[in-house]
Amino acid sequence: MRNDNATMWQIAEESVPRLEQAGTVEVVKKAEIGTPDIPGLTDSPGVVQNLRLHTTLRGEPLELLQTQVYLGMEDVRNPAQRAVLEFVLTAKPTQLHAVLDDFKTFLRTVRPAEEDHA
Repeated sequence: MRNDNATMWQIAEESVPRLEQAGTVEVVKKAEIGTPDIPGLTDSPGVVQNLRLHTTLRGEPLELLQTQVYLGMEDVRNPAQRAVLEFVLTAKPTQLHAVLDDFKTFLRTVRPAEEDHA
C-alpha cells in the first residue's frame, strides 16, 4: 500500500538501486502498458521496465534479464491509498523466450477481486 503521489515511473525507478546491491543494472527499456479495459486499475496504463543484470553466482559471472510490471489499484474505501502491484519475471537471456509469452498471458488475467455483496 502506498499513500504517496509517486508515479508508476518513479516506483519502477525505485527497484534499480535495490537490484544494484547484487551487481550492475542497465535499464534497457521502460514504457507505459495496459489498456483502459482493465477495471479498477487507476494508474493504467501501468509501466513495464526491462532490465539487464550483471551479477555472480558461486563466483561465476551471471547475466539475467528482468521484466518488471507495475500497476496501481486505488483503495475504493480510502482513495488516498492505493496498492501497487509489482510483477517480475527474471530469466537468463537464453531462457527468456521460453517463458515470456506465459508471463504476458498471466498478466492479462490480473483483475481486482469482485466485491462480495452477500
